[in-house]
Amino acid sequence: MNSALALVRSDAEAVLHGRSQRLDALRGQHLFISGGTGFLGTWLLELIKILNEHHGFDLRVTVYSRQARGFAARWPHLGQLDGVRFEEGDIRYFSELPRDVRYIIHAAALTDRRLLASQPSAVAEVNSVGTQRLLRAANLLEDLQKFVLLSSGLVYGAQPWDQPRVDETFAGPMRCNDVNAVYAESKRFAEVVTQSAISETKLPVVTLRPFAFVGPYQSLQLPWAVTDFIRDSFTGGPIRIMGDGATVRSLMYASDYAFWVLAALANGRPRETYNVGSPEPVDLGSLAKMITQSFTPVPEIRTRLGQTGHDRNRLVPDVSRAQRDLGVEVTVPLAEAIQRTITWNRYTRSS
Repeated sequence: MNSALALVRSDAEAVLHGRSQRLDALRGQHLFISGGTGFLGTWLLELIKILNEHHGFDLRVTVYSRQARGFAARWPHLGQLDGVRFEEGDIRYFSELPRDVRYIIHAAALTDRRLLASQPSAVAEVNSVGTQRLLRAANLLEDLQKFVLLSSGLVYGAQPWDQPRVDETFAGPMRCNDVNAVYAESKRFAEVVTQSAISETKLPVVTLRPFAFVGPYQSLQLPWAVTDFIRDSFTGGPIRIMGDGATVRSLMYASDYAFWVLAALANGRPRETYNVGSPEPVDLGSLAKMITQSFTPVPEIRTRLGQTGHDRNRLVPDVSRAQRDLGVEVTVPLAEAIQRTITWNRYTRSS
């Protein structure tokens, strides 16, 4: 486990090296993070730990999560951080923020594949009702500086095959009468609810639309191709690709993801929307090969041709707006991101 923690610490230090000044607006502030024990929240705490210990930021953080106590016990190096307080609860019933909070990151969401299949209404409620509750609490604060809403790149719907990337103005079709659309549609609704709050109360909200990510702390049970491929490689395979492997995605490493979110919190323009993700496309066949080459013996890759619902599609962001306004960039190339993720999982599986 020490090797795993050393890896993430090194990554957190690297992404902040020469860039911490871009976050200066956060010095000495009280930050509230909903969903702060998930994949993103854990990485935010890793970066905050470095900011406080090595860059004198003196950030205080309240982490709100359904699994706060379990998280603090599992990851004591984060659960016992000075200035960080954990509060356990369900965002659907949230009511009150600490009075001195000036910055908010709303990242609470249910993304587990089992919940998407068995409790889709709960998924929808967390995204919609949870957002409403937190916005109402934020409106009672006297000096709120920034509220960052984590939406999803899935709100764009179907991206045209011949369109390399989607920018923040794109709007594609989505089947709202399909339960499989519950996550994306409820994220769309969360954005509408937020825009209503902005119109009524002038809250300083920045909306982020994250795409796909990979890295330490990411559960291999999540319903994404990259987690499926890594998990199945650890068990010896085969790797199963739904369709012919030509579907295109992009993947951003976790440390970059967390830094971009903090940069949006510090420098994002209120009422603006930003894509967050890597603009580098990769088809699923190539991604599977990249992952399996790190295992011996190399797992077999199987495609499932002709399966209904698995036609070729692509989802890759245009991030020029974020690069321009936030001063961010991708610092970890895809091949390196995959290798670091596999290495971390090897460390944690053996501990």
